[in-house]
Amino acid sequence: MARMSLRQQAARALRGVAWRIERPPRGARRQAAPPPDVGALASTDSAPGSRTASWFFEQFPRFYMTSSTHPTTARLNLRYEAIFGENRDVFAGASVLDLASHDGRWSLAALANGARSVTGIEARPDLVKAAAENLGEYGYGADRARFITGDVHEVLSTQDFEADVVLCLGFLYHTLRYNELLAGIRRTNAGYLIIDTFSPHMMGPAPNVNVITEDADEEGKAAADAYTHGPSVLVGRPNLAAIRTMLGAYGYRVERLSDWAGLLRDNPGTDNCGDYANGRRITARCVSANAARPAVT
Repeated sequence: MARMSLRQQAARALRGVAWRIERPPRGARRQAAPPPDVGALASTDSAPGSRTASWFFEQFPRFYMTSSTHPTTARLNLRYEAIFGENRDVFAGASVLDLASHDGRWSLAALANGARSVTGIEARPDLVKAAAENLGEYGYGADRARFITGDVHEVLSTQDFEADVVLCLGFLYHTLRYNELLAGIRRTNAGYLIIDTFSPHMMGPAPNVNVITEDADEEGKAAADAYTHGPSVLVGRPNLAAIRTMLGAYGYRVERLSDWAGLLRDNPGTDNCGDYANGRRITARCVSANAARPAVT
């Protein structure tokens, strides 16, 4: 191999220096600026120190162990703050419907924040069993919390529910059956809908849905349904513009996004929250047109 000239060696060295300057430090979290839609709806003026986590789930440690989808402690507790800490006003005395209720963690959080009752719908029987046991262990019996085993869409279409608040937490990206889902939510007459989901803003500002497949045998993925062929389930990841469009078709709108920037600012060292930090995942409080507060004049 021919030896490099002094000029070539110098150029190569300069490229190496530039690469080291531009490369982020090892272990540093890369944060992309959130898309304009996210910035316009998210609270950005919270005072430093006002979003310190309460570490709610430290009171209920069973939820760290009763699912094979093991949550990291910090992520689970910060999600609690985004979902419930910033929306306590809608849960007082409310009837709550928890879609894809998993092991009952969010059903319990709703009750602890003043909900009158909670109904959970979950496709996997082992998780339904775990949810009932978990809530029973913490003092909530069948008079306050009940769990139904079944496909969320089928249960919504075949049973009647009256709900003040619907929780759709970590489910919107495990389905592609959006018309069925939103029609079922609309039938509950819920005034509020809380959504926690991926929102892939790299798809641009126009409404878009990224369609992928998930392994139905994995607990943290979509469950098999009547449309499943083989081991995989078709699911979608709608961006925020698509979510807003779909909600609008069924009489809902995004009222605001939770203040994840403030949560991460006031809880430094929190691991495994990079998707919230860069806006690829959001927590949205949505309101029905029928429940929207009148404008102040």
